Amino acid sequence: MKDALDVHRSLLAREVPHEVVRLPRLVLDADEIPAVLDLPADRCIATRLYVADNRLAAVLVRAGSLPHPGAVLAALGAQSLRSAPVEMVNAVTDFAATLVCPVLLPTDVPVLADACVGHTDVVYTTTGDGGTALGITSRWLLTASNALVAELCSPSSPTVDLAADLDDDVQPLVRPRLDWR
Repeated sequence: MKDALDVHRSLLAREVPHEVVRLPRLVLDADEIPAVLDLPADRCIATRLYVADNRLAAVLVRAGSLPHPGAVLAALGAQSLRSAPVEMVNAVTDFAATLVCPVLLPTDVPVLADACVGHTDVVYTTTGDGGTALGITSRWLLTASNALVAELCSPSSPTVDLAADLDDDVQPLVRPRLDWR
């Protein structure tokens, strides 16, 4: 499995300015980073993985946020979208599924970033290792991950938790966004 050292070496080789921050406690997913680092959620990035038309795709959003499925479908030009199974994420990315770093993803995995990712200068994201976080400017993160930027998390739109759609008989859980930043 890839970890912070792999991410660090890759970014050093490309001369990308960054820092790997040791966390005061282990995290199990990217949504925990704001609380652990005592930062606002808009300074922390989570990588969500989906299967769009049977192809894995990564979506970068603020920690604690989910992209709007329609926006993701439109940005990818896809017809179907579901959360990627943990086993698939682990196998394809070589990262632990809940700690996927947007850097070092396979080149055949498209990366989308919500436009809000670029609203703050320095952001923090996972490194594949629950004890560290990657501190990097949003510009360099978008460049190093080869992300395409799109409006994916409109504050006035409901978000859909695709993880709740575990089989075809279950309807996705729709919940309104509560942070109106």
